[in-house]
Amino acid sequence: MLLLHGWASSWRLWARTMSRLAQNGYQAWAVDLIGFGESDKPGDGWYTLGHFTHTLVELCDRLDIVRPALVGHSMGGTIALNLALQRETSALALAAPVVKGELSFSLHLLLTSPMARRLFSWMRQQAFFSMLGDMRLVATPGLFRDPVRRRNHQDLRATTVNAAVGGWRAVVGSNLEDRLPELRVPTLVVVGERDLTVSPAQGRLAAQLIPGSRLVSWPDAGHRLIDERGDDFDTLVLNHFEEARVRPGSPA
Repeated sequence: MLLLHGWASSWRLWARTMSRLAQNGYQAWAVDLIGFGESDKPGDGWYTLGHFTHTLVELCDRLDIVRPALVGHSMGGTIALNLALQRETSALALAAPVVKGELSFSLHLLLTSPMARRLFSWMRQQAFFSMLGDMRLVATPGLFRDPVRRRNHQDLRATTVNAAVGGWRAVVGSNLEDRLPELRVPTLVVVGERDLTVSPAQGRLAAQLIPGSRLVSWPDAGHRLIDERGDDFDTLVLNHFEEARVRPGSPA
């Protein structure tokens, strides 16, 4: 299985899920997408949905991963969908995926205005996300006592402004709606009705357009539903892959 994190996150989002998969005999890889975690940090122009997808195609070829089962959160869900449209996959599990390039808040002016470009230039010079991570640490007493908040803080500090802005642009500049009916792969879509980052309507649209897919909606969950309801999410994924006949020990 190949597990793909979302914006300003890292492979560590999946540490618990990978442990659960391993306990059930599955072989799984989780990656730091380019620009995030410990991966390379290229310049601003690199970040497109196509480039993210191509690096994963190369990874699968290098590791001889055939027909992978894909798990993706948010931006990682978008990339998983695009990868499934290009490479044969055995199953999909998507959490809060972005389908039409729409977030719950508008990024158009933030990403395109001349003032925004000057702001981003300043942010790059000031190592803004590292500084922001330190500010969060100061403003949040006891941060490191919560392992999830500690992980989020560390992942934010590891994200460059180029990766942050480029990742946003890659998502909002993509619309997979017209192509999703082409998919013929067992698909699970999980959304949180309290998600203020990616509207659950995006996930519902994916479930509507992908033939035979299953939608699970949690009224009490937000965007970080993988952390908020981790055991439930892992159980859903395991059951979905079992029903999709993704067998433990297979090179998925």
